[in-house]
Parts: sequence; C-alpha cells; structure tokens
Amino acid sequence: METTNPLQRALDKVGIEYQPTEFPNSGLHCSLVLEKEQIQPLARALAGGGFFIETVTAVDKIKDKVFECIYLFNHYEESLRLLIRISLPRSRAVQPSIGKIFPGAVWHERETTEMFGIRFDGCPDNRNLLLPEDADFHPLCKDFSGVS
Repeated sequence: METTNPLQRALDKVGIEYQPTEFPNSGLHCSLVLEKEQIQPLARALAGGGFFIETVTAVDKIKDKVFECIYLFNHYEESLRLLIRISLPRSRAVQPSIGKIFPGAVWHERETTEMFGIRFDGCPDNRNLLLPEDADFHPLCKDFSGVS
C-alpha cells in the first residue's frame, strides 16, 4: 500500500503506526503517546520529511507522579499537525533532547527545564532562559509554593 502523506511516511520509517485524528475537532492530524526512546528517531524522520517543531512543553500530572512532555510538530507544505506525549516519572524527569535535530527546540527545552525541572539530555545549551542562573525552583510544578 502506498503511503499517502509525509506524516505517515515519517512514522512508517520508525515503525510507529499512523493514528489519524479528526482535525476539525482537535486541530491535530495525529496524536501519539510514545516512550522517551522513540523521540529522537522520530524527530530525525520528521526533520527529513519537511516538518518543523512548533513547541516543546510539559504538563505536571502530580497526582500520577509524572510529567507529560509535550511536542507539537507541523509540516512546511501541508497542514499536518502531530502531537506527541511522553510520560516521565517526576523523580527521574530526564528526556532525550531533540535540539541537535531541530535547533529551534533548544529554546523550548531550556524553558521546560526551568519551569518544570525536566532535564533534556544532550541539549546543546543548558543555560537558563528566563530565570536567574541560581534559581533552584520550578514555578510551573504544581507543588511550587513560591520563592521566599
């Protein structure tokens, strides 16, 4: 069977099943839950297929004791929005960086590190982006109680 769009081709390259969503309802063409080891191979396939990174961020699911790392990709020529969600334990919040594949992701990874404390292993630039260099808090964590 011939693959019909660049998103499906990129997913096929790394053995991830294409799971289309209803774009008018969600604003997404595909939404996937992946393991952290899958992000770099997928990012390489997406970069080679004409995709760009829109954002990298996180959600603190404190009741589940996890962070959900969120990636949103889109295609330069076709509207093909892809949402990736990866769960990380709050106690070991380390995620492989895609900053060397998508240089624009570095700013997002830096911000996510500051705001949530998720470390992006291999990020080319780990300097704080918004907070002072000596900041030892993560203001978007749900257990953050303020700075004294």
